[in-house]
Amino acid sequence: MSRLVNGERKITNPKPENAGKLLIFCEGHTEYNYLDYFRNYLANNLRAKYSDIVIEPINAEGNALHVYNYAEEFLGIEENASKYLYYEKHLVFDCDAPDNIQEVITLMKNSENHYILDYSNLLFETWLVMHFQNLEPAKDNSKRAIMKLMREYLDVTQYTKKMKASKGTIGKILGSNGNERIRAAIENAKCLEKYWRKNGKSVDRNIVQMNPAVEIYKLIERLLDEIVYLCG
Repeated sequence: MSRLVNGERKITNPKPENAGKLLIFCEGHTEYNYLDYFRNYLANNLRAKYSDIVIEPINAEGNALHVYNYAEEFLGIEENASKYLYYEKHLVFDCDAPDNIQEVITLMKNSENHYILDYSNLLFETWLVMHFQNLEPAKDNSKRAIMKLMREYLDVTQYTKKMKASKGTIGKILGSNGNERIRAAIENAKCLEKYWRKNGKSVDRNIVQMNPAVEIYKLIERLLDEIVYLCG
């Protein structure tokens, strides 16, 4: 497993909030494997007694609406609703599908389950590429361009479904010091957030134009801060 606690401790608050109780509905194997790195760090540390991360993987085939529908059905079961009543509920999804992604985001935001939206636009691989380089709105951030960068950084000729589903792929991306790469991706995400805000764009109205943009960085920053504090 890659180390997430090497090097300098970079926590703004020296005693960060606990990750707490999180119920995460995520789209696809790649997202699950990435989040599972953080879950394992906290689950295997006895000092992380106030955190509980539950990940519900969904075979959504790249469709954000399927993630939303699954979460609604899951929490519509009385036993699940009661069990996870006091958990933060997160939806992790891409914005490349369906075509009416803006309407789907509206559904998510209006749900009585009060979801936190941890999106990646267009792809989760957009977030992964940001571990290696900054992405800028003026450049080509199409699916084709992002996949080409993934192949280059992984040093492979094809980025296959098998590779996407492999836990080893996430380990290769994070490398020997995942902390540094994740921190770089977080800073890039914050710069993009400022850019879109400055240009009057909002996820509530303009998600299609906001490429690249990732909101998952907020969840990852919380998890990483707690890991560094408890395990460093």
